[in-house]
Amino acid sequence: MNGKVKGTIACGIVAAGLAGALVFLNPKDDNNNAAETSSEIPAAESLVADESVLILEKDADEIDSVKVTNENGSYTLKKKNELFRVEELGEISQDDYLTNGAIDCCGCMDAEKMVEENASDLEKYGLSNPRGTIEISYTDGTSAKVEIGDVAYDENKTYVKTDSSNAVYMMNTATLTHFLEPATVFADLTLIPQPDENSWPEYGKEVITRNDWDYKAVFENDPGNNEGIVAAQVMTEPVFAYLNVTGSTDVTHGMWGLKASDCILPFPDEESLKEYGLDEPRCVVELSGEGYDYTLTVGSQAFDPDIPEGDTPVVLGYYCTLKGAEGCDAVYLIPTESLPWVTFKVEDVLSNLITANFVVDLKELSVEKNGTKTVYEITSNGSSADETPAELTKVTQDGKELDVQEFKKLFQYIITCPTTEICFDEPSGEPEYIITQTDNEGSTDVIELYKDSARRYIVKLGGKPSFRIPSTWTETLDENIESLKNGGKINENY
Repeated sequence: MNGKVKGTIACGIVAAGLAGALVFLNPKDDNNNAAETSSEIPAAESLVADESVLILEKDADEIDSVKVTNENGSYTLKKKNELFRVEELGEISQDDYLTNGAIDCCGCMDAEKMVEENASDLEKYGLSNPRGTIEISYTDGTSAKVEIGDVAYDENKTYVKTDSSNAVYMMNTATLTHFLEPATVFADLTLIPQPDENSWPEYGKEVITRNDWDYKAVFENDPGNNEGIVAAQVMTEPVFAYLNVTGSTDVTHGMWGLKASDCILPFPDEESLKEYGLDEPRCVVELSGEGYDYTLTVGSQAFDPDIPEGDTPVVLGYYCTLKGAEGCDAVYLIPTESLPWVTFKVEDVLSNLITANFVVDLKELSVEKNGTKTVYEITSNGSSADETPAELTKVTQDGKELDVQEFKKLFQYIITCPTTEICFDEPSGEPEYIITQTDNEGSTDVIELYKDSARRYIVKLGGKPSFRIPSTWTETLDENIESLKNGGKINENY
């Protein structure tokens, strides 16, 4: 199909009335007289019929098989387990709507009208060397053959004939479209079904490898179960980070409901995989969990072949293979918009939260700078798990009670430490800042900040390098700690 999206087989043909003289009428001279020649298609007056004509009388239920031959080769539709299947596609999943539609088109096939009852010159209709043939075998042992010629004066019509006579008919072009395509037009392009709202599988693990990265991106369920303030999944490699729901969903869940726009090649061998750039893929997505294990491999870009040479190329998508999904042993063309893993930036899917604790669940927050520690003792009237929202009731520093609302702003400032630049560099020396959040159960989250340059710090989460942040953030943190102590306001900008 050259990358174009499938059309729909249209078998319900509505006969269109003639509106005045037809375009295929013979040319006229200055006196409005027809200039007839033997090579011209007959004028409207010579049409035998002006209404639909049944050209194959037997019903679809009487069909045993249909063999189609066209410029792409040939294939046969044969009934298997009460469904018609393209034999050449083997175990490739096929679109029931299209295969059944093709058979329905062949049952009691009718044309819009007869053009010529006994054509002596089939060449002018493109029927001396047909573009395609449909050979129908019936259950009673008989057969019939339909030949497909040129598109008529109106692109919505195509000339056809049967092997029983030289009568030429016009049929709706859309009805014949799929009989002029390769066998792969009948492949099912839904590669992984979209689960129902209440039947999503338990999320397992997604690993993304790209040829423009020197690391892998790994997504798993959030071990802290912080769903509600961040996405239910977290990034565990190359850094541990929380995800924003809006930016990450396509990346973490985009495999479900994955659709191709075309099936390019069934049963590819190693040479074919190399041809489509799948031997050295630009991206591999592995998604596995209980009951599923998918591997999507993304190869070369596919370009629109109809764009003239010299014009700006139009990318239709990428050549891909999919393992782990039944009936998908083929190279598929998948649109770019369905492949977020190929181009997304890690930073774009991250939440702006560096930790995901609720302040009402903490009993202590400490900020240590070069050995000097500031400790905030926190009291709340409940926890985030309560049905009634809990409130922060008291915060003290060295026994002195602080403004609760301003402390909330300080806490918010800390947990939204910038996450726009991931970092894998192991810092040297000792941390300049150690920020520790201790919850009511005694668990801790530790944020360490190491001096990286005059204007940068490296952030470690749980002992692992994660982000690089500007020094203006730490300068504002120092000012906020001092301001809160003295009853001032928190600056939420840096």
